[in-house]
Amino acid sequence: MSVRFPVVLAATALIAGLSAPSALAYGDVPSQRTSGTPASTSSLDGPKAAVPVPPRKVKKPRPATRSTKAKNVPERPMDGGTGRRIIYDKSLMTVWVMNKKNEVVYRFPIVGRWDRPVAGEYEIYSKSERSGNPNSKVTFDHMTRFAYGNDGKTPIGFHSIPLYYDGRMMHGIDQLGLPIATGGCVRMHEDDAEALYEWSKIGDRVVVLASP
Repeated sequence: MSVRFPVVLAATALIAGLSAPSALAYGDVPSQRTSGTPASTSSLDGPKAAVPVPPRKVKKPRPATRSTKAKNVPERPMDGGTGRRIIYDKSLMTVWVMNKKNEVVYRFPIVGRWDRPVAGEYEIYSKSERSGNPNSKVTFDHMTRFAYGNDGKTPIGFHSIPLYYDGRMMHGIDQLGLPIATGGCVRMHEDDAEALYEWSKIGDRVVVLASP
């Protein structure tokens, strides 16, 4: 004759009209945290020791030359400023557009020249969607003016790569990042020039950093 051994704990509780034992009956305690005090853990499943992560080595930026582009251009400008502004780094041939939270909105490689405009702070004073230079027989788009040339009259600004009257580009897109400009303006890809033009406002601050 076989003998059966049924599990009777839950059944006994139901027969007696009692509810099943709660988790607290087996020694579990609700978690209680005090501000600044970590919750206690057992020695078996305590917190694991953090593995130290070595700091990332940041390479020093290297200025552009007339034949080579800048190396190790940082994600953020090196002007040390805050707030809404545009930074033109003549050493790195790069422009940053920063919002009022000091966040990078855009970063562009550009073509400019080292000797103008001189390092300092300027303000955007006018904008034109279409513009040109009849002396050089070129046109360009999205001109955002912030300075003047050595004569105190010729505008200097950000704009697209100029096109000669016959449609040829003054220089290639692949040359953005080199200090090869003959005028004082800051040339950039047409998409970048449009983005800066749409974002900027009259009176916005422009910071020009020194050349190498």
